[in-house]
Amino acid sequence: MVGSHFLPLLFLLLGSALVTAEWDSADSPGIHTDSHTHQGARQPHQGDREGDGNGDRIIEGYKCEKGSHPWQVALLKGSQLHCGGVLVDRRWVLTAAHCKMGQYTVQVGSNELGDRRAQRIKATKSFRHPRYSTQTHENDIMLVWLNKPARMSSTVKAANLPTRCEPAGTSCSVSGWGTTTSPQVTFPAQLMCTNVNLIPHNECKKVYKDLLGQSMLCAGIKDSKTNTCNGDSGGPLMCRGTVQGVVSWGTFPCGKPNDPGVYTQLCKYTNWVKNTMRRHS
Repeated sequence: MVGSHFLPLLFLLLGSALVTAEWDSADSPGIHTDSHTHQGARQPHQGDREGDGNGDRIIEGYKCEKGSHPWQVALLKGSQLHCGGVLVDRRWVLTAAHCKMGQYTVQVGSNELGDRRAQRIKATKSFRHPRYSTQTHENDIMLVWLNKPARMSSTVKAANLPTRCEPAGTSCSVSGWGTTTSPQVTFPAQLMCTNVNLIPHNECKKVYKDLLGQSMLCAGIKDSKTNTCNGDSGGPLMCRGTVQGVVSWGTFPCGKPNDPGVYTQLCKYTNWVKNTMRRHS
């Protein structure tokens, strides 16, 4: 989603010396996180439906089946999408640290943005990982505490935290309300999904070099455009029934073949998540 006022761009230029490898793109694109989508900068995938700023959406995805992602939430700024997130407890939402705001409205229980039947819960407390870096996006993970518990049902369920790191090649799904076109933006009302595979860290490192930290996980499909984009930030990468990743950043424009999406690798943060929820509940 676009929203220049949410997060600053990270002007970390890739330059022109990307190593040619199986997962390299033909040219040297900019990197985006959830802020302005300017070429030549790494940008996160957050978004606002109005304005000229951030956001990531699913490229070449499909509408998620109704009820298939009961843990998916939308973090709203007013009525506008800011980021995605994943319910991990009736009082807690997991998202990306770069999605930080002072307060949120959290939509729970519907694939459709603005659905009047969905639960909307205020959230005024959030806890970034203490070692999150706004420059490198290492440790790009955050917990949001809901002011009241979500009402659990067939359409509202907490996702399972990982007990192990899944290996490269594992088939996963990612979901979000981010833009489905790039660089032009088209924001869907319906939750979008796509299927991706986990990529070996050393292969992804050949594409992103020093931008790829040890806390990061890559996923994509070789030679495919399918990927997350602006507005998808903070959303879940689900693998074998557990949250293995949180949408963090990627290249801009989105959807360039062989430019994998980059996620915070949640299996390395399970203890931090559990300890943070316990301390602040």
